[in-house]
Amino acid sequence: MIDFTGPNVWDESLRPDLDCDGDKVSEVEWLERTAPSLGHLDARVSLQWIYRHWGMSPYQSLPLPRLSCVLETWTTQRILHEVGWRLPEWDRQPEAYLEHFQGRAFEPFRSMDAIGTWDIPPIILATPSGIRTEKGEFPHVRYWLIEGHLRRRYLGALASSEKGGGHPHARHEIFVLALDAERE
Repeated sequence: MIDFTGPNVWDESLRPDLDCDGDKVSEVEWLERTAPSLGHLDARVSLQWIYRHWGMSPYQSLPLPRLSCVLETWTTQRILHEVGWRLPEWDRQPEAYLEHFQGRAFEPFRSMDAIGTWDIPPIILATPSGIRTEKGEFPHVRYWLIEGHLRRRYLGALASSEKGGGHPHARHEIFVLALDAERE
């Protein structure tokens, strides 16, 4: 069982704000500096999750050196039915979210409206033995959304009306992370 309640195990040397003024270094500079530690992950995963959400991600108990990453293509239906996430109450009013998000001129909504899928694939963790969160143990959860909550919420809204990428058989790229017991 993957435990999200543990302490932060991310190496402080990966912090994106290690310049002299305490500001974030550029994405390019950060990727170059962290390549020896994070080179096994797709750069989009590192930037979208670790760089942009440093200090805010509730998943900093995941040991980054042990993660593997694969880009996969899943259907809308599979994403909505197989991937757990910490905000399922957002699925309760899909029509309101459709009205709120549709037609926005910024990402990820612009891409989802124009091409039916997101500009950057969300990040999902394979959880073959379930998960433990601050809300309890969930042994039946096999995939968990790590990053991409707005994309997931809008996909659910689109699916409620089967618009664009919300059609059950529409296909979307996702990053699937897995904890590798062999990797250290």
